[in-house]
Amino acid sequence: MILVTGGTGMLGRDVVASLEAADIDAHLADRSRFELTDPQGVFDYVAGSGAKVVIHLAAETNVDLCERDPRRAGIANHLATAAIATAAQQAGAYLIYISTSNVFGAEGRFSYNELDLPASLNYYGKSKLMGENAVRSSLPSRSLIIRPGWMIGGGPEHDHKFVGRIIGQIRSGAELISAVSDKYGSITYAKRLAEFIVWAVQREHTGLVHFASTGAVSRLQIAEAIGLFFGFSGAVNGVASSEYPLSAPRPQSEALVSIYMPTHLGAPELNEWRTDLQDYLEVFK
Repeated sequence: MILVTGGTGMLGRDVVASLEAADIDAHLADRSRFELTDPQGVFDYVAGSGAKVVIHLAAETNVDLCERDPRRAGIANHLATAAIATAAQQAGAYLIYISTSNVFGAEGRFSYNELDLPASLNYYGKSKLMGENAVRSSLPSRSLIIRPGWMIGGGPEHDHKFVGRIIGQIRSGAELISAVSDKYGSITYAKRLAEFIVWAVQREHTGLVHFASTGAVSRLQIAEAIGLFFGFSGAVNGVASSEYPLSAPRPQSEALVSIYMPTHLGAPELNEWRTDLQDYLEVFK
């Protein structure tokens, strides 16, 4: 049995759909009994589930909330993950853990591959890194850690993130769109990552991998590409990140590069970011 935590989120919906398309039965963690702020309860739930594969997608992903409340970040992203990993280890289960590009940034580099040592600027990234370490400690040879970039997906009904907001502005008749131009990262199309997760489950692939579209990109470049796709006739202006003060510091760049993905024969290949963005935007037509 495959247990999926966070199965109702952006990535979770695509993971469940991709598993079903591959004729793999997946069970979603019962949100009424699975609460990340209760690590012992999480352990009991996973240990009693009978799962032989656990895909752990659930997390506290509000970066600024994590900065304001590091205790919540530590419990939800570190201790709950440690509890899941321990339960999986005791059951002899295989675990996939979704981490984040936010584990990087403190070094001030422009891009990071799987050999670079993580150092985060904020408590969200630090708590997710502690989650990684817990997974490695409990399941050194029965786990896969995946670091995605800025996630895009959800479609017209569920996308309330950056891409969805920009499309909403265009469709509401805005004449001016502003986006941050001095911070860089990588995008990850949730549907493509879900396909990779299915590939990994079928092989019980282990280790660490960065899964993100190729090419570093700013929010401004994403907004410009969206505007071009929809024939937006207004202006798309770049603004400094300092104009949007946030609780959590963000790195100048958290762009990901994968040196391992080309070695994974038969796995979904990484596309250039414009290709993945355009593929996703097609669902809004």
